[in-house]
Amino acid sequence: MDINSETALIAADIRVRYNLKLPDALQIATAIQSNCDAFLTNDLQFKKVRELSILVVSELTL
Repeated sequence: MDINSETALIAADIRVRYNLKLPDALQIATAIQSNCDAFLTNDLQFKKVRELSILVVSELTL
């Protein structure tokens, strides 16, 4: 997916709201725009994000 002005605006909002680094905010914004059901990560800082279901690998059970 290309990063367009709408993605950039969403990323900027996410970055400010959750104090994330720009690359992290861009990943979340792209996932939101792609209508992803969840975001899989190893980064616990992403758990603050409320606009998307965040799944942390270390917290998953088989």
